[in-house]
Amino acid sequence: MKLSIDKGRMMDALNHASSFLGELRTSNLAPKEYYQLYITVTDQLRHLVVYLTEEFDRGKKMADLYEVVQHAGNIIPRLYLLITVGYVYMKTTPICRKEILKDLVEMCSGVQHPLRGLFLRNYLLQMCREVLPATNDNPSEGVLQDSLDFILINFAEMNKLWVRIQHQGHSREKDRKEKDRQDLRLLVGTNLVRLSQLEGVDVDCYKDTVLPSVLEQIVSSRDAIAQEYLMECLIQVFPDEFHLATLKPFFNSCALLMERVNVKNIVTALIEKLSASKLDEPKPSELYDEFTKQIDHIIETREDIPAEGVIAMKGALIKFALKRMPDEEDAIDKALNSGLELLKDKEASQALHKELVSILMLQIGNTRRDMLIKFMSDSNIKED
Repeated sequence: MKLSIDKGRMMDALNHASSFLGELRTSNLAPKEYYQLYITVTDQLRHLVVYLTEEFDRGKKMADLYEVVQHAGNIIPRLYLLITVGYVYMKTTPICRKEILKDLVEMCSGVQHPLRGLFLRNYLLQMCREVLPATNDNPSEGVLQDSLDFILINFAEMNKLWVRIQHQGHSREKDRKEKDRQDLRLLVGTNLVRLSQLEGVDVDCYKDTVLPSVLEQIVSSRDAIAQEYLMECLIQVFPDEFHLATLKPFFNSCALLMERVNVKNIVTALIEKLSASKLDEPKPSELYDEFTKQIDHIIETREDIPAEGVIAMKGALIKFALKRMPDEEDAIDKALNSGLELLKDKEASQALHKELVSILMLQIGNTRRDMLIKFMSDSNIKED
């Protein structure tokens, strides 16, 4: 390919690129090995991008080339070349962005093999990153909604492919497939990162467009691995003020997650993140009340939450109260007493003992500490 580029033979260069892109058709590699192959192959495409950009400067029409590469023999090389040429086309001719973005994200549906499809869509997301319209300043070059549609569709399709890995092959390979999926989770999460990086995504856009679409995809996936990772990813990649404005829909979705999802990790992660923020609005006491209301709703809705999960969420409330409203003693008592009351019908375990000890280690005062120790003793909650 490089030799053909040096000689100015464009069609030969594209044919050679198609040949080595054919290596990505393999089904014989584990995800980590396929990733190494993917990196090697896509690194070579950078030379093609530079060459095509130079050809545009010399007068070559990218629209014609975009049509030509659609005749590549196999779908994997065809789509990688289409994305590569499409990127140069959008970069050099911004007026075509809306049409090409929609075209590419739809065409990638032609690859339904989970691993190959995930990496193809990752390349699509990677290449289109700098040509996504981030605002509505230049409507002729596309608007923010075009980028939102593009990323949300890509996210939904990548999540479906990622989930399908779990259901392929023999059931005895469950542990290996779960490990493979954990290795691939960042590919799916990158879509959420891209959404958070769009300049035009403000609190209202997040509340009205981004979050409802993402939560719908997470809940409807009915897959514990996807649900837990993506909920935690949402917490990490978007700003605190976005979460403050969307507590109710976020917590409502927590109540709908699969039984295997460790909901307490998601809830405590959000509370800890917000407790560390400046919290200009609302007041800490108002936020504490909202947290309490939502946690109680989750506990009431999800009977499957184990004792340690219940006390961990109440412990997160206590930590929040100690940090953000230390003078309001009633808030600490409310969280502690309600947590202990809920434990009466829960089964004791080593995990529960660990969570209770973590509360003992907080600055809750000697009286509360003595009460907690007595409760543990009376309930025979001890380390195994």
